[in-house]
Amino acid sequence: MLKELYHGKINRSERCVQVNPNQEWLKLSAEFEKTLSSEQLEMYRDLSDMQSEKTSADEEMLYIQGFKDGALMMLEILSE
Repeated sequence: MLKELYHGKINRSERCVQVNPNQEWLKLSAEFEKTLSSEQLEMYRDLSDMQSEKTSADEEMLYIQGFKDGALMMLEILSE
């Protein structure tokens, strides 16, 4: 694993997404919500909730994968 990491065959940073500041999202979301009908607003909020749940699950998976990668590195280092 260390050789693959050194030679650029493993790049975990590609899976990381930079998040916009929360304040900016809140401001834009509030402005957007003002333009929606009550039915559209309900749908938008449902979609936002679904996206939050997906993001949370993705972050959990990446967190666990990071620990697994660290453990594999430790095993490789100790076996050499």
